[in-house]
Amino acid sequence: MISQEEYIQLKAFARQDGLLIGALWIITFGCFVGSMSAPDIQIGFIAGVIATPFVMYYRLKRFRNNILGGSISYGRALTFCLLTTAYASLIIAAATMIYMTFFDDGMLMSTLQRNITMPEMQQSLKQAGMDPEKLETQLAEMGRLRPIDFTFSIFFNCIITSGLMAIVIALAGKRQKRQEQSN
Repeated sequence: MISQEEYIQLKAFARQDGLLIGALWIITFGCFVGSMSAPDIQIGFIAGVIATPFVMYYRLKRFRNNILGGSISYGRALTFCLLTTAYASLIIAAATMIYMTFFDDGMLMSTLQRNITMPEMQQSLKQAGMDPEKLETQLAEMGRLRPIDFTFSIFFNCIITSGLMAIVIALAGKRQKRQEQSN
């Protein structure tokens, strides 16, 4: 069990690291949106998605080694990771809301719909066992979402996926102090 002071400290570092992860996610989202008009930018999106668990582990390890003296329990590591990703999820949700409300003007969904109707994409979808017509219908439904609905979807997706990621990262990052044996 951790003390009130230790919990406050954990939350403070989780907020700072949540800001860092949130910034990474904003850049990743920007690369995704940018890749609609410049496909070369998609590498930034892929790199951001792949980098997230590694950055999270690095921040947990840094917190463990520099602040806690090299040891952290699984429970505290999990709490740190969950709080960090919760803060990051709030940040990306706010950025998504701002983007969808003031800047997008339907560009994201119309570009996705236009890409789905391309003959080579239709053929690729069929080869993958997907029904292009169903996908077009689903995208049309998504296009009718209000920015707040899209934002909540992003927020909950981030919470769920990063929560699962936190379980694994906390397990990898936990470290107990070894008991010294007296001779």
